[in-house]
Amino acid sequence: MLLLTKGRRWDSLKPILLHTLRGLAHMHHCGVAHTDLKHDNIMFDVGPLTQADITALIEEDPPRCHPPEQSWKYTAMTRTYMVADFGSGKEWLDARTRPSTFHTYDEITAHPLRVPEIILRGPWDERVDIWAFGCLIFEFTIGSALFVYEPHREYGLDEPTAHLWQILCFTCEQVEASKLGASTLTSLSTPRTLATCSKYNVLEDEDALAMAVIMQRCPHLNPKDRATAQELLQDPWWQDVV
Repeated sequence: MLLLTKGRRWDSLKPILLHTLRGLAHMHHCGVAHTDLKHDNIMFDVGPLTQADITALIEEDPPRCHPPEQSWKYTAMTRTYMVADFGSGKEWLDARTRPSTFHTYDEITAHPLRVPEIILRGPWDERVDIWAFGCLIFEFTIGSALFVYEPHREYGLDEPTAHLWQILCFTCEQVEASKLGASTLTSLSTPRTLATCSKYNVLEDEDALAMAVIMQRCPHLNPKDRATAQELLQDPWWQDVV
């Protein structure tokens, strides 16, 4: 598992995200949606180490419980990162000619990264991965999840409804009205003032703005408004990454 901690060097984050995005682009080109993209499912190679080297290293420095350790200088930047765990993967192309639409009753994707169409039990396709990728850009950079999956009992909201509330607040977009809307989302119609957020200097302003531009191409309520993985690869944000 790839362990990410607060304060990680910015230049080591971009390769992780870029390699992950390349993996998504290849998957989607092959007609596969991962559906469980999260930091736990991003692995890295061991470089020039052989199996004998790894065995010797484990014997010399056996596994143990310890606090997170800072990566050796430039080590993280020289690794190749890969998307793993295709146990929840789905084919999303029908005969490789026309997209097929899923109507799912399965709970795909980790809760904080779950797309609104899954929360609302609607049709979905490979763009569930794009939503998750946008959330991971934030999570990797800031060190905490973009959305928190927990109830807001004081407002009468359970976990899924509170999650959807956060999504609506973040995207400033609206879901289409439905016959059940009045009975299920009444408590979301009353604006509420949120506490003032403190400013944390995680990034320089220039880097933060550039990150926000690419990240905001991902979390849209309408899947058709989300950029494809291939389109995201063309973003100038990656220009300084090998």
